[in-house]
Formats: sequence, structure tokens, C-alpha cells
Amino acid sequence: MLNSIKAISFGILTIIILGLVNQLILILSLVAYTELAKTYSVLQPWSQVFTYALGALGYFIVMFFGGLTTSAIAQTHPYIKSIIAAFLGSSFSLYLSLKDEIFTPIALIFIVFGILSTLFGCWAWKQWKNKTVQQKYATTTPSVNTYKS
Repeated sequence: MLNSIKAISFGILTIIILGLVNQLILILSLVAYTELAKTYSVLQPWSQVFTYALGALGYFIVMFFGGLTTSAIAQTHPYIKSIIAAFLGSSFSLYLSLKDEIFTPIALIFIVFGILSTLFGCWAWKQWKNKTVQQKYATTTPSVNTYKS
């Protein structure tokens, strides 16, 4: 029980902290893009596309690492714990960013794909862990064909 709370808490903290870093990078990029768009008028129609593309990419990377962290700490049922951490972390950040605005279908799409990114992070951790265990087992166990008769 304590491990589950620890895994979910670390997953949520990872999502929140990396989410704040992602927002900082997004704001700085948008300021630079706006300055470029003033100079090059060709860039002006693409500002919304740039905003959503960069924001989505950063959000999905954040959620991936949230799943990675949660599954690294979880001893049992890492996928379920990753889903819980992703839902709570994304809901918390969405609540802070929306405040007085309405919940849009795009926000729901972001949450669904964020949970999928978290599951992908969990899967990547499991694959890496299995590969590491197999390599460790292969180096410590002699092969059947190593001895000559």
C-alpha cells in the first residue's frame, strides 16, 4: 500500500514539475516566435499551429516521463498506478490552467493522449527492465554449448 502511494505521488510530482518546465519553455518559445513573426509576416498565420504543436509535444513528453517514473517505483501493477498518476497529474494541471474557462473537447483529447503517453512510458520502462534482466542473466549463466567434450 505504501509503495503504491509512493509510486503514484512520485508520478504526479514528475508530471507537475516537468509540466512547469514545459510551460516555461513554451512561453519562451512563443515570445521568440512572436518576435520572428513581426519581422517575417509569413509566420503570422502559423502561430496557433506552432503553439498547439509545441505544447502537445512537450505535454506528451512530460506524460511519458511521468509514466516512466511511476513504473520505476511501482513494484506491482505499474500500468494501473501510471494511469492514476497521469489522470490526477493532468487533471490538476488542467484545473490550474483553466480556472474560469470551460472544459473543451481539445482538453479531453489532451488528457486521453496524455494517459496513452504515460502508458507508453510505463511500457518503455518494462521493456528496458526486462532487457536489463535478460542481459544480466545471460552474463551470469553459462551457455550449454560452452564446454567442449
